[in-house]
Amino acid sequence: MRIALAVCAAMLAAVSMGAQAQQKLALRLDWKPGGQHTPFYFAKERGYYAQEGIELQIISGSGSSDSVKQLGTRSVDLAIVDALVLVQAAEQRVPVKAIAVYYQRTPIVVMSSKEKPFTSVRQLVGDVKIGAGKGSAVYQGLVAMLAANNITPEQIKMVDVGFGVQPLLVKQVDALMGFSNVQPIELESAGFATHEMFIADHGVNAYGLTIAANDEIIGKQPALLSGFLRATKKAVQEIATARRPGVDAVVKSAPEISAEREMKALDRTFPLWSAKAGDVAGFGMQSEQGWQQTIDVAKRVGLVDKAPAPRAVFNASFLK
Repeated sequence: MRIALAVCAAMLAAVSMGAQAQQKLALRLDWKPGGQHTPFYFAKERGYYAQEGIELQIISGSGSSDSVKQLGTRSVDLAIVDALVLVQAAEQRVPVKAIAVYYQRTPIVVMSSKEKPFTSVRQLVGDVKIGAGKGSAVYQGLVAMLAANNITPEQIKMVDVGFGVQPLLVKQVDALMGFSNVQPIELESAGFATHEMFIADHGVNAYGLTIAANDEIIGKQPALLSGFLRATKKAVQEIATARRPGVDAVVKSAPEISAEREMKALDRTFPLWSAKAGDVAGFGMQSEQGWQQTIDVAKRVGLVDKAPAPRAVFNASFLK
């Protein structure tokens, strides 16, 4: 009896120690939860983070600029941040770095009607009204594309419209900036046949979203960050063969969203996770060359005055 009680006590102690061993991590998204965020919700639901000793809190976001500020003040540990915004942060000496690239290329697109599509950057010059949220990542993407094609912002008509698609639906603008896995789905749901022109196909050779961390946790908890990325990559690889469970995990945490819509978002996000179509083995990879190209884009369009060195922007030691 005493032996049995001793065994039970030891088991309870082990469980207790296991619970205490869970390290809390707060991840801030770039925007509201959606199909593009399935790896984080799926890995959390399946217990992959817990297996790495992580208790993950996922926080809804409101743009990359806000996320990088939250990281800089250590209000969160991790955040999804646009690569160009991260370059700006490095120039301003905000203590943050990318620990993985979430989108290997930028998903920013110029959206227009399929009946009257814009297929070249030169078509945007003149009386064309282009909608974009002033100072947003999509606005920066527009400026980057213009610069890559020797066009200045003064040669176009930019309208500050925020993030909604209504301005294009009601013809307030002729074209609208957005992300390929977000706004085009909303437009199609409204019955608007949409043409998408990727800025990546018109001179903007830059990373898209990144997974960034503040320098304090990078210096003090490297094993924890490796565990986070390991669990996230495992989720990505499973989602590659069974996408619906990933979307279901997001919907359980945000029941106000539509599983059908988020499946479309996930389908559009999947190609962004790897440099080679369908090959998620390279999920999260980043290189000095890739960051130099991204920094060059930021410099060329005036997002930074003094370009930071690539090593000031990223740390690739956590993804094994």
